[in-house]
Amino acid sequence: MSTQFFAKTSTEINLFQGYPSFDQLTRDEAEKIQVSLLSPCGRFMALATAETVHVFTGVEFTQSLLRVSLKDVYDLHFSPSGNFLSTWERPSISEPDHKNVKIWELNVETPSETPRYAYQAKMQNGWALQFSKLDNFALKQFDREVRIVKIDSADNATFNFSKPYSKLVPEQPISSFLISPSEFPTICTFSPEKSGKPAILSIYSIAEGVTEKKIATKTFFKADSCQLKWNLQGNAVLCMAITDFDSSNKSYYGENTLYLLSFQGANGTLGGKSVRVPLSKEGPIHDFTWSPTSRQFGVIYGYMPATITFFDLKGNVVHSLPEQPKNTMLFSPTGRYILIAGFGNLQGSVEILDRHDKFRCITKFDAANTSVCKWSPGGEFILTATTSPRLRVDNGLKIWHVTGTLCFVKEYKELLKVDWRHQISSKLNKSHVIKFQETSTEDSFSDPKLGKIEVEVHDSATEYLSKRQKKNGASSGASSKPAGAYRPPHARRAGGAPSVPGAAIRNAKVVPGTVGVVPGVSGKDSKAAAKNRKKRENNKNEPSPGAEALTVDETAQPKVNKEASPEEKKIRSLLKKLRAIEALKLKQASGETLEDTQILKIQSEDKVAKELDFLGWKSDGAQ
Repeated sequence: MSTQFFAKTSTEINLFQGYPSFDQLTRDEAEKIQVSLLSPCGRFMALATAETVHVFTGVEFTQSLLRVSLKDVYDLHFSPSGNFLSTWERPSISEPDHKNVKIWELNVETPSETPRYAYQAKMQNGWALQFSKLDNFALKQFDREVRIVKIDSADNATFNFSKPYSKLVPEQPISSFLISPSEFPTICTFSPEKSGKPAILSIYSIAEGVTEKKIATKTFFKADSCQLKWNLQGNAVLCMAITDFDSSNKSYYGENTLYLLSFQGANGTLGGKSVRVPLSKEGPIHDFTWSPTSRQFGVIYGYMPATITFFDLKGNVVHSLPEQPKNTMLFSPTGRYILIAGFGNLQGSVEILDRHDKFRCITKFDAANTSVCKWSPGGEFILTATTSPRLRVDNGLKIWHVTGTLCFVKEYKELLKVDWRHQISSKLNKSHVIKFQETSTEDSFSDPKLGKIEVEVHDSATEYLSKRQKKNGASSGASSKPAGAYRPPHARRAGGAPSVPGAAIRNAKVVPGTVGVVPGVSGKDSKAAAKNRKKRENNKNEPSPGAEALTVDETAQPKVNKEASPEEKKIRSLLKKLRAIEALKLKQASGETLEDTQILKIQSEDKVAKELDFLGWKSDGAQ
């Protein structure tokens, strides 16, 4: 694997060359790095400090492409083809009209230090413009309408939203929209439920002038907000509708429903379809994602243990897995392998399924405390990381092979971000002015089920595994006592604690109906108890009772025999009081302050002893 990946801390960025060498290139910045980002095309890396924004390119990001003086930049955004970089500055109180969003053009031989377009966005959520896959359209919402400009590189990339290429004005105000990732894009809009009117989900085709042709639409209730996901082909979109409150009071996070809108032909010339995805179990939707083939999608939903189901483009169930505690699903870039895992508040168990082999599980491994999980661009490796501030301990990253082998480990004191560097697409490379050639390409790998893979493990992974084995071995050998059932305090003191001076402990007596021994008590069985025990032994043909002897110091209380006589039950009750008195006397001898009711219980010891003697419980003596 030649694909690179990077890790960001507060003061440096580590770039790794990938399998098998994992060579590291450290970029040490004098100032604190506030935010960094890799472009989707893999050509650029942008980082922002307190005073500047810097864009690098090249095989190892050593070539400086653009450097501008810009203060308080806290967010970055690349267009899909990497031709434009958007920066978001913290709004200025002293300058109410300050345009804190700026767009910089990078796909030129010498990028200008003057932004191509600037506007104001006070909120950090949804501040960036939406670009089409080829960066030839840009979208921005103005109150109730969405304006679309067509970007012509020959026209110096103008963003004239006052004279847009097209306008989209839905019948209801929209709260969110998303352009499809296809070369001939469409737009999905969502209008929330309001004033008794249902929510509306629609797909529009872009047309010059006014965009008003609906390809597909769906109306429904119980939708205050939504989450949209297009498939890669851009002919189907999933919408998870979310309510702020759950009417059944079963969830803190509201109710979730999933809808599917799809169409056929260019811009829906062959018709569209909208369905509600049939989820067979109540509860929240933990994750939903498209296959890279764009023909299937998977959903993890329901109260734990969750249900995992795969659907086709028509919303029909393709396959379901047994219920299990999972909340994350990731398809590999080739679409063959599916990663399902339980992260967050779950234990971090990971399974890899083979889509071509009836969803068979090919490997399992544990990645505890994972906050970031991503497939490599070639689909052979998996990157898992524990980052801050999600977790401030055990920060670090791990590289796993698809067979479950841990290949590389890098630990950090504070790790803020990790990501793969994607390879530039050959289709998009034709229009790119800024290019670079990678030294090698990611090697293909054999199918795990064929057993032809020999994964080379880095020394860091070997050292990490050996440390864990030593740690686990030391912790397991710290205590020689095996884990067993719970023992009450009086039993623990009686079994192992040294005797307390001045504490009177009565001699052992045998509990009627059992052959167990009460600590510190001894005596003879009553006649009724002996008769009942002998009758049970003859009826059940059991071996000698001595083979099944139960000591009271190993159980919370003796087993009650259904055939026990009233005298036996009374004796057991009195012995229970006697054990409680002995426990209180131990507390009193150790200097612990007792309540008045506890002192009265201690004073009733003689009365309890007399009742035992009256019922035939003979003591050999008292200390």
